[in-house]
Amino acid sequence: MAGTQEGEAGRTVKTARTTFRVLDEVTARERAGVTELASALELSKSAVHRHLATLVAEGLVEKHDGAYRRSLRETEGANVAFAVVEALKELDRATPGQIASTVGRSEATVSHYLSWLEEQGYITKQGDVYKNGLKFLDIGERVKYETGIFDIAAEQVDELASESGELALLSVLEHGQNVLLYKSSGADAIHTAHEIGLREPLHCSGLGKAILSELPRDRVERIVDEHGLPAFTEHTITDRATLFEDLDRTQERGYAIDDQEAKPGIRCIAAPVVMGDRELYGAVSVTAPQSRMKGDRFEQSLPELVTGAANVIEVNSIYL
Repeated sequence: MAGTQEGEAGRTVKTARTTFRVLDEVTARERAGVTELASALELSKSAVHRHLATLVAEGLVEKHDGAYRRSLRETEGANVAFAVVEALKELDRATPGQIASTVGRSEATVSHYLSWLEEQGYITKQGDVYKNGLKFLDIGERVKYETGIFDIAAEQVDELASESGELALLSVLEHGQNVLLYKSSGADAIHTAHEIGLREPLHCSGLGKAILSELPRDRVERIVDEHGLPAFTEHTITDRATLFEDLDRTQERGYAIDDQEAKPGIRCIAAPVVMGDRELYGAVSVTAPQSRMKGDRFEQSLPELVTGAANVIEVNSIYL
């Protein structure tokens, strides 16, 4: 009896080792068929089928279009997939090898995720080169309009740009950062690297400080804890006490001032946008060179334009 049990135990261990050999071989490849695996592992096709069935049942391997691949659930799926997408955002277009070098993963692993993302329609392939697809545009556009007042806000930003002749921006708060949602250029607007979707710290810009001025102090504290107060210019606020003093002044006058705090030589005036139910929507601003934003224009006329635009958005939001 003891010999029989030892024999069964030995066969079980041998079977498990073979199963893991099959798993390792699948992991090393983007996808593989039974014949390919049988040849590489010097096993019969029927044996490979049995081990693959076990791995599929355990959720370690998945079958797709007649081939097998490592299950995304077992390879840090979300983290790797988003790392690939972010890498393509920075690289614009790249080969699996270039992406692998950027994200610090093997080329085989990256190829596996590229294949899956392409199947889902999130990225596209041209030859050996991949790039992010337009499916993200569809998602972004839907998110942008979710609040129901984007059209109203964008219209006011256009008017703000036209009346001021400068660059007018609209941003919102997300994950403790300032996210650019819309921009419009007046006749004399400066050309900056403000791209739609750009994420920036809140403490260094007029838009960000306008948003922060509407948040409870404890939430501002949490945002600072998470993102810090890094310096971008010699004028950037880098300590909490000064930041809260600035936010108090912003609340009192109804608008925030960025005096070369984000970029040298650039000033910005921004006002928070609060919807009818007192829900913070975001902020609008006018940005211009210091040489054109000074005196009465800096102290009165532009602040009136910006706060007026914010007020129109707020009033119109009540009737939606």
